[in-house]
Amino acid sequence: MDSTLASARRGVSVGMSRELTVTAGLLAVACVLGLLEAALPGIPFAPWLRLGFANIAVVVALAVSGGRMALAVSLGRVVIVGVAAGTLGSPVFVIGGAGALASLAVMWALSRVGDAFSPVGWSAAGAAAHMLAQFLAASAVLGSWGILTLAPVSMLLALPLGALTGALARTIVSRLRIC
Repeated sequence: MDSTLASARRGVSVGMSRELTVTAGLLAVACVLGLLEAALPGIPFAPWLRLGFANIAVVVALAVSGGRMALAVSLGRVVIVGVAAGTLGSPVFVIGGAGALASLAVMWALSRVGDAFSPVGWSAAGAAAHMLAQFLAASAVLGSWGILTLAPVSMLLALPLGALTGALARTIVSRLRIC
């Protein structure tokens, strides 16, 4: 209670403190999930593909607070995981960042449509956008379009994995009372 009063005296609203706390918590969850996922071996028939469970925190942030919080969680995760994994500034970081930005842009746009799409739809579309952006960025980094031959299989796998991520996020949001 004292910290809440102290924040209010300094001109920081209780709502702003709560939003900052929720953002930090979701960022921490995204980073832990991202690092755990990076440590796991790839899927046997598609070793370049990851499940995308770190995106659960981004979808939750978008659902509970909107684009600003989701942007902070998404970009914060990319930077923090890049630092922790030693890939900050590398081609891997650029490719991952392109995917994260494309995914967030698509999910944010779909979230603005109203009730036409749920977090499941946002996440599935975001996973497809993430995959496409990563392949385009990888092609640019490598200077070759040959890698795009993997895109169709990856997109087919990204849609159900994204939907699963969205379903998990929707379940979490249904049980939250924040912001």
